[in-house]
Amino acid sequence: MSHPQITIIGAGAAGLVAAIELERAGYRPLLLEAADRIGGRLKTDQVEDFLLDRGFQVLLTEYPEVKRYLDLKALNINTFRPGGRVHTRQLNFRFADPLREPAQIIRSTLSPIGTLSDKIKLARLGLKLRAYSAEDCFSKSYKEQPTIDYLWALGFSEQIVERFFRPFFGGIFLEQELRTPAALFRFIFKMFGHGGAALPAEGIEAIAKQLAGQLKQTEIRCSTPVASVAGSVVTLADGTEVASPGGIIIACPPEKLLPQIKGTPVTWKSTTNLYFYSSRRLKENRLINLVSDPTSLINTYAVLDEVSPSYKLKGQGGSLISVTLREAITRDIQIGQAEQDLLRHSGLGNDSLRFLHRYDVKQALPDHQHVSYAYDPSHSRLADRIFLAGDHQLNGSLDAAMRSGRLAALGLLNY
Repeated sequence: MSHPQITIIGAGAAGLVAAIELERAGYRPLLLEAADRIGGRLKTDQVEDFLLDRGFQVLLTEYPEVKRYLDLKALNINTFRPGGRVHTRQLNFRFADPLREPAQIIRSTLSPIGTLSDKIKLARLGLKLRAYSAEDCFSKSYKEQPTIDYLWALGFSEQIVERFFRPFFGGIFLEQELRTPAALFRFIFKMFGHGGAALPAEGIEAIAKQLAGQLKQTEIRCSTPVASVAGSVVTLADGTEVASPGGIIIACPPEKLLPQIKGTPVTWKSTTNLYFYSSRRLKENRLINLVSDPTSLINTYAVLDEVSPSYKLKGQGGSLISVTLREAITRDIQIGQAEQDLLRHSGLGNDSLRFLHRYDVKQALPDHQHVSYAYDPSHSRLADRIFLAGDHQLNGSLDAAMRSGRLAALGLLNY
């Protein structure tokens, strides 16, 4: 017996996982995507002889949903080393994670990233969160407490906050105030402590391609924007109506499709990501560089081909450098300033850099006031047989996007 038609709107990680779960239950869903290809924010472009991700993104290998749905070996992932390199106005130093690299304990102890007390607190926090489940990190008292208040309450000094927590987690959260709820900080800190930060050999979009490769019965239509949803009917931008008696999963911000929704619409954080090619090889030992310098536009930068050599398609010399700015910029003239800042922090010669590309990612992460790890699948139901998915439902992470797709599918199947 055939199942009634189910339509999924949005072919990012959430929509793709929802389709996987529906297929497993015997359905043949229709997946509609407004863009010209799947992936949502998981996009990789070929620019000249380089693979460029749209925004600096890494795959955290310990994400529970990553373990559930992805084959990391098939993705041919390559990992950054734990720790990093910090750049202040006066100093440039490396710090190590002694829990992950015990041989670096002396380097860690001597590093000026913070006081000895800070380093002891950091190790204790890592050990404490290792013992927690992922869901424990989201206990009620931390769902609304800002990360910065959590760090002060733990007794960390201003030195380690400014040299490590603010540039590192400011880059992850895309906001420098560290107002993101502490629950998400605890979860991400635990993920970094257990696993690695990785790049798929073929770019971050390979994640979406692998998810889509698991679909055998789903019809995917790209370049198919949706205008509205009403009852069991999806109306496309060209006026075509798609009957969906089995249900609808909206795996994208729903406000434009359902203007009758009451409540606060999803707000977003944006980011500006610049790519440069250096004719001189920049050796950073597969470390992420954190910039703790208020005079610099740069928040972090990384040599991508040092981690994943395939990001340079022809294997030429030199280095491919991804730069994430502190704030999204609007004036092209600031690219020149960012280039000068990169030259200053990296020590490269004035004639060694060539600008490749700029990405302004307007909807990079949902801007949450409170976050969740999961909920009962029925809680993703918006109306009769209409369910919502997307990381804006839980927290700003790939793990949350994938989990929300799974929960929306389960909610619809159990309705």
